[in-house]
Amino acid sequence: MPNRIKNKFSLKRNNVKTFLFFLLFTSLLWLFVQFSKNYTQEVEVAIRYTNIPKGKIFNNESDQTLRMLLNGNGFRLMSHNWEKRMLEFDVTEAVLNTENQYYFYVNKESSILKKKLDFKGRILSLQKDTLRLKLDLNLEKKIPVVIKQEIQYAIGYGSDKGLVISPDSILISGPSQVIDTISDIRTENLKLEGLNVNYDSELNINIEELPVTAKVVPSKVKANILVSKFTEGNQRIPITINNVPEGVEIKIFPKEISIVYRVGLDKYNEISPRDFMIVADYAKVSEESSFLTLELVDQPKSIHDVRLQVKQVQFVVLK
Repeated sequence: MPNRIKNKFSLKRNNVKTFLFFLLFTSLLWLFVQFSKNYTQEVEVAIRYTNIPKGKIFNNESDQTLRMLLNGNGFRLMSHNWEKRMLEFDVTEAVLNTENQYYFYVNKESSILKKKLDFKGRILSLQKDTLRLKLDLNLEKKIPVVIKQEIQYAIGYGSDKGLVISPDSILISGPSQVIDTISDIRTENLKLEGLNVNYDSELNINIEELPVTAKVVPSKVKANILVSKFTEGNQRIPITINNVPEGVEIKIFPKEISIVYRVGLDKYNEISPRDFMIVADYAKVSEESSFLTLELVDQPKSIHDVRLQVKQVQFVVLK
């Protein structure tokens, strides 16, 4: 390339660099001038209260924001916008305290307020000059966990204990007037079909049913079902007659009845007639009736779906 063309190209490139430099310089100078000017801007500042007394809880009816009109140069206002400020008020420094309500005085001329805001400009006006903090009595209590369940076992399977949850109660806390109205807590619904193996999982507490001011611990419970093979068992059980008047002899037909039940294979041989009691209450018989109604009053915990083959027996009175 000839030297004349090289020099011409180099000169043009230098001119572009010079132009860009002056453009950047003048832009920065313009920005500096603009941000050095004073502006007025309305802002909303969040409020946080500290040193809330033990046993008390924040009420959402308290003042949580404060709108104010600020005046200052662009640099100060820009800094305030980029970093959201928060006003903190110590409960122990409240100017007035009545019936769990605390009041704080705010003065636009106060150097303390500017220090809290970390703002070196002027505060022209405030939305209000008094802030209110309202507290409620914080109540904690344990309530039982309730599970809406639809569990269907596969044919020939079942569970001795059924669904077991841990923990079976949780701690709930919040404003006393809210917590006093809550007697139990529900989990998400549990629906299982054709269950033939052990089940082990976690269920979420349904917090959507709770007021927003209520808190629960824990937020989940463990759910467990021990599944085993089941079979049908039966026993012949003698009938016991209660409340027979003195001097009266009662004869019943039959004297014992069969019961049928479902039981796990591992518990099948542990069941005996001594584990059951079937009672007929003579005091419940009407004068016209010749039958006693039977009631199963005792049975092993490991059996399920117990059925009496006969629900009434005939009787005669021998005097």
